[in-house]
Amino acid sequence: MSEFKFSCPKCQQNIAATSEYSGAQINCPACHAPIVVPAAPDAPAPAHGSHLTMAAPTTNYLAAATPFVAHGRPTRKKKDRTSLYAGLALGACGIAGVIFFWHQLNDLGHSAYSKYIHHPDVATQQAPTNVPPPPPPELTAEEIVQNVADTYKNLTTYAVKGISVSAINASAIKPGQALQNSTEGVSLELGRTNLYRLEWVVQGTGTPYKGVAWSAGKGDYLGYGAYPPAKQKNRQTALTTASTASQAQCIVLAQLFFDETNSLGRQAAAFARTNGPGLATKINKRDCYVLDGQFPAHDLVLWIDKETFMIPQIQFIYGGNLDETTLKAMPLAQKNLLTTWAKLKGTITETYQIPATNQDMIASAFETEFAPTLNPQDLQPQGGQTRQPRQRGASPTSPTQLTRRVRQQPDQ
Repeated sequence: MSEFKFSCPKCQQNIAATSEYSGAQINCPACHAPIVVPAAPDAPAPAHGSHLTMAAPTTNYLAAATPFVAHGRPTRKKKDRTSLYAGLALGACGIAGVIFFWHQLNDLGHSAYSKYIHHPDVATQQAPTNVPPPPPPELTAEEIVQNVADTYKNLTTYAVKGISVSAINASAIKPGQALQNSTEGVSLELGRTNLYRLEWVVQGTGTPYKGVAWSAGKGDYLGYGAYPPAKQKNRQTALTTASTASQAQCIVLAQLFFDETNSLGRQAAAFARTNGPGLATKINKRDCYVLDGQFPAHDLVLWIDKETFMIPQIQFIYGGNLDETTLKAMPLAQKNLLTTWAKLKGTITETYQIPATNQDMIASAFETEFAPTLNPQDLQPQGGQTRQPRQRGASPTSPTQLTRRVRQQPDQ
């Protein structure tokens, strides 16, 4: 069995084979094209019924193990690696895409892709809502009162008009006297350092009852009813007597305005917030705090604008118990006034318009003219409170200044 060589008709690769493969169809080891092995030059014609058999091993190990060799060297069939390369490329693209999107998600944080990222603590996160944040804590009564006192003390001017409605039962002082109802208009103007004008007019069935207390920088004056204007000892005397004669409660606002009488902050402990039955929480269409101050012989209810800390309404409630220990420590005039108030029953409610503040006002703007009326009834006591002028030295201080809660020690 001899070895011979032939060439592939397709790629001209030299191929070595033994004569026993003559006539057999094989694939070219180089181009894999199907070819027929030619007959060996010295091989006899194959006998009828012959078949191809494997040759016995020879000393040429490579030739025996691989009968087809190129140029005397073993050849192997080349594998098609196109699919392998394509798979590797796709895998690399996939890994690069994952890395890119991971960095994008980290940079964007809560982006549109965040729903695809697993967060271990997502169960503990609170879902966003449209609920507004909770309001700040409500102020205490003492904080509200202090804000009111500071607000009025820092004004340069103050001007307001209002309506005062009273329902007073004085039968404990004058038996048989019927309940007295009245309505009056009040106006109050205040300026630094000692400028003021308090005017009132009571509309009834007879002649209107008028009065005024003022100072334009030339002294303190008061006139009301049938009494012509007369000079007063000081502002406190003029305003307090005006309040007694008119039952107007805006004197509380005047005393808040002037520094030396701004004592509301020192009496803050006497007030508590209230939402009693029938008490409105809006005055002039504005939200208000409602504070109830409990004092000997009377209560003082204040409506306080939540935004400006100004007072649009005051209610004075007569009646109450008096502590004898507290009365003994008071001056005689204050003691007599409190004793009278304790015998009265009823209310005075005064409601004001939105005030004008911090305007330019000169002293002459506080001047006023007052013509006394000649109605004899103006000289008669009303509601247990005399209309006659008080004697000097007997002028009481204002309700908020002279009264304290029973549990407090009186001012020395």
